[in-house]
Amino acid sequence: MFDELLASVPEDERRASMHVVSRDGSVVSAGDAVIRLMAVFPATRPAAWWARLWPPQRRKIAAQYRKTADARSALSDKVPDAEPTVVPPGWVKR
Repeated sequence: MFDELLASVPEDERRASMHVVSRDGSVVSAGDAVIRLMAVFPATRPAAWWARLWPPQRRKIAAQYRKTADARSALSDKVPDAEPTVVPPGWVKR
């Protein structure tokens, strides 16, 4: 399913950052993926709206994402390994 959902993302970029796939199949990555997720939740929806309208806020979120992503290996050392949880979205036809 991973390969199907991220078919539009070059293979060498698929594990480089977080991706959010929309129902229409469009993909956003890294800081833009964070903003897309923020738009889903009522508590963070206003901040997502603001980030989409104001480029400095969008850049700030992208920089914070990159800082966290760059520390991924150090952070993962603190968490036990577990099988990934994949819940196929209802709109994906198999």
